[in-house]
Amino acid sequence: MKQTRGALVAGIDEKGPAKPAGIESGDVIVKFDGKEIKEMRDLPRVVADTTVGKDVQVVIVRKGKEETKTVKLGRLEDGEKQASLTKNGTPAKPEEKPVVKKTLGLDLANLSEDLRKRYKIKDTVKGAVVTAVEPNSAAAEKRFSAGDVIVEVAQEAVANATDVQNRIDQLKKEKRKSVLVLVANAEGELRFVALPLQ
Repeated sequence: MKQTRGALVAGIDEKGPAKPAGIESGDVIVKFDGKEIKEMRDLPRVVADTTVGKDVQVVIVRKGKEETKTVKLGRLEDGEKQASLTKNGTPAKPEEKPVVKKTLGLDLANLSEDLRKRYKIKDTVKGAVVTAVEPNSAAAEKRFSAGDVIVEVAQEAVANATDVQNRIDQLKKEKRKSVLVLVANAEGELRFVALPLQ
């Protein structure tokens, strides 16, 4: 590409809507539903503002040429609900502790109005809020505290606790030994923190 732009597709979910649309790993998404995607962090915001079930025109660059694909936007939770059910339709037992708690030593929650008020978090801060830090964990050593907000994990924006969980799961599958996390305090001041993926 002549100029740096767009969001690189690093992998495809076999059950997701990108697969039947013909989007492939290595494609670069430069436009979604008529909106320019200048960098990766633009894409989650644009997708989140798009109606579920809508047929969306997605412009990609593949081998230097622009192509337009049509993607029927799905709802992430639907796939997650299916995955949590056993064959007879009864819910599978949840893990004792989520990966984020086990790996990073953090309890995370989705940002709500109540949590914003409790921790005095500015409206401009987006991400997953830390509600507890495990004593003697790497996160405790790096001075994480309740009310901190995880904004990015490994340079990918996260909108909620599930995004963080999924990102950590993926990094562990890739056998990464550490992860770089972008953290905001209640005032929106940012810092990068490297945490081990034990």
